[in-house]
Amino acid sequence: MTSQRTISVVHKNDLSAYLGDWKNVMNIILKVQPPMSLPQTFISFANNTHDFCLMLAYLDDKLTILEETPLTPSQFNYQAYAEARVFLKASYLFFRILLDDIAGIIEYFYKKNEPNVYRGLKKGLDALLKKARNGKLPEDLSKLLERPSSWFTEMTKRRDDLVHNYESLLISFKQDEDGKYILGHFSTKGHNSREYEDIREYFGFVLCEYQTLIDNLLDHFDTKFRDWYRIVQGKSGRTGSIMSGYVALPLWWAHKYGNYRHKDLQVSEGSVEAL
Repeated sequence: MTSQRTISVVHKNDLSAYLGDWKNVMNIILKVQPPMSLPQTFISFANNTHDFCLMLAYLDDKLTILEETPLTPSQFNYQAYAEARVFLKASYLFFRILLDDIAGIIEYFYKKNEPNVYRGLKKGLDALLKKARNGKLPEDLSKLLERPSSWFTEMTKRRDDLVHNYESLLISFKQDEDGKYILGHFSTKGHNSREYEDIREYFGFVLCEYQTLIDNLLDHFDTKFRDWYRIVQGKSGRTGSIMSGYVALPLWWAHKYGNYRHKDLQVSEGSVEAL
């Protein structure tokens, strides 16, 4: 029998739930006619969130196998290694898509309510951050984007190397004091190699930053929705989302490996015996 991890996360700062609540308020309280459906940008975010969670679950599973498998040629799990590389690359790609979905959600609300902010601006988070750095966005929106600007550049370089610069990712092994393997990753490009960080540590960091961006974005929308729609909703009024299984993994990684902390976050972890 083997032990399988069980994860449950509860958090009020769930972007999909927040957007769903906004739509319901618009339809019911503000009596929008005809009732609005979810914008395509919101649907894309929900779909890509699911896909990223799934890729992260596969990656987490394969990393666990490699961490627990001896490195001897006779025992090494070559299949898990090959699959871990695929899911690692896919996690980079899907995470990069999610960041552009966030930019699309911001774009949707500003184009509806402050169209001059987005005049002549290309789609995507990269274009939005560049405009913020050049002082061409409102002060409150620029402030929201200050922190992402510091880590997004490195993240998007890695994605661009994978997509445009013919790079591949390989996984490295290092033993800690207890003899457990720590899995890092590095790229191959021409005759040069470039070391990246511990896989869990790096994705924990970017997922912590990603959730922090969502936290700040919801606070920003609270203020803007009051001005745009006369909707008054504070942090205490947000719907708490209960997540378990693979959909809980991004927040669990952010909490466990990226030190993400929030007073409204509840994380529980256990194990069950499986045949």
